[in-house]
Amino acid sequence: MRHLFLAFSLIAAGPLRADPCEQHFITGLTAGQPVDAWLTRTEAFLYAGLGWVTRGAVMDRLEGRSIQTTACEEITVLQNELSLVQQRLLQAERAFRLATSLCWGENRVRAQRNLDALVDHRTGAEDIAMYLASLRERCDG
Repeated sequence: MRHLFLAFSLIAAGPLRADPCEQHFITGLTAGQPVDAWLTRTEAFLYAGLGWVTRGAVMDRLEGRSIQTTACEEITVLQNELSLVQQRLLQAERAFRLATSLCWGENRVRAQRNLDALVDHRTGAEDIAMYLASLRERCDG
């Protein structure tokens, strides 16, 4: 799984406190960490085991996710969560772009690494969006 350089950056960011780019860097971390957690958790749920290759097996897993909702309702929940994740992803990208512009030295390198890692997150979010759309076809059809 891809994990942002975020946690290490926050721990190792001693010189960051004195840097004028701190606010943008922290904003990027704050927005990016939930994105990483949601993508990791959702990919593990959707793609767990060998059953992920069949939509039927994933629909069964979604059906079992909650006794109060159907698989189709769970798809809607995931799509709504994904919408929020995509907004946070945009916030993180914007903040790290600003940090990359405003920071210098090691802090600029850290901001760029996080920006690069967010490209993987964007791809992961797009993959999940397409997969959820393909599952939604089972509900609408």
